[in-house]
Amino acid sequence: MKQRYIIQVVPEGSTKIRTYRINRTWVKLFVWLVSLFAILLCIFIWKFAEINVQLASYWRLKTDNEWLLKRHTEYEQVFTELDSIYIIERQIQNILSTYFEDDTNKVRSVLDRNRLHIALKNIHQDTDSEPEINLTRQNLDVFPNMLPVIGGVISRGYSEAHKAVDFVVSIDGSVYATASGRVVFAGEKSGLGLVLEIDHGGGFVTRYGHLARYSVRTGNHVRKGEIIGTVGSTGTSSTHLHYEILLNSKPVNPERYF
Repeated sequence: MKQRYIIQVVPEGSTKIRTYRINRTWVKLFVWLVSLFAILLCIFIWKFAEINVQLASYWRLKTDNEWLLKRHTEYEQVFTELDSIYIIERQIQNILSTYFEDDTNKVRSVLDRNRLHIALKNIHQDTDSEPEINLTRQNLDVFPNMLPVIGGVISRGYSEAHKAVDFVVSIDGSVYATASGRVVFAGEKSGLGLVLEIDHGGGFVTRYGHLARYSVRTGNHVRKGEIIGTVGSTGTSSTHLHYEILLNSKPVNPERYF
């Protein structure tokens, strides 16, 4: 005889009893179906939550990736600029055979070894437009053929409207006398701020403008390669060095003498 479950139901306010007989197999099947449904529902909820977490993670990763791509582009630009700076540095090192520094004696000794062939080359190129100078090791000392700053980059060249060369260099960077001579002016000029002018003889005068400060006075004798001041932004300018060469009171292009 099959086992059955008997369920009796007594309606409220009635004396009639309703009896239900359910086969145990059907009860077990119903329990199994409910359990299976509960398990599947739990799996569905778990997977749904997992998908939501992955979606949230995806959008966060996408945002982070866009930020990283932007930073990568910026870094590439910076590295490109650094490569340009390293190239310039190597070129200057090839000329000076040394690293950048403010040791006046060392800079002067290096320049003494390298300036002769540079000066001769440039003077031969300029003999058609300027007086030829009989260069010897003695008068090379008063010939302005070296850079007034080390590590600077020319931001504005010589032209009819701008009869000078501007060098961009860090503020308070050292300024060097490009030739030996006597300081004929040390003070302030309209537009140029603090200015030094050095008479080197032979008609040559050099002018250094927008200085932050100067370390020599009018009447002082300076040697080639000596530190005479520091780069600043005095006058009407941003931070840079304004450098001029006058030959017989007329401006000439300083780049011809570097």
